[in-house]
Amino acid sequence: MELIGIALIVFSTVLLVCVIYYVSAQIRHKEKMVMLEKGMDPADYCNHIFQEALRLGAAMLGAGIGFFIGVWLESSNIFPSQIEMPLYFAPILICTGTALIIFYKVFRNKNN
Repeated sequence: MELIGIALIVFSTVLLVCVIYYVSAQIRHKEKMVMLEKGMDPADYCNHIFQEALRLGAAMLGAGIGFFIGVWLESSNIFPSQIEMPLYFAPILICTGTALIIFYKVFRNKNN
């Protein structure tokens, strides 16, 4: 009985991934066709999506580094144990903001 459940979960997961990929490919194709009909360049839209993905990646990297710093500060016993939560939030927000500022400066210089 467990084997049938596992097989059903795997099958449904693969099916879901395939359907999501197919639908997103169809939507991208329709968007590109509409852009071509209006005389726009679809490459500009792809560059915009690429920049958004990099911005999100920079934010996640900054949050991960900030979380790592918070864990390191907690394990080093520099601060008393009463302030555990702010100890995580501060480095996460600082590192995420720094990563986004660096991303902005890099792409601002690249576009100019």
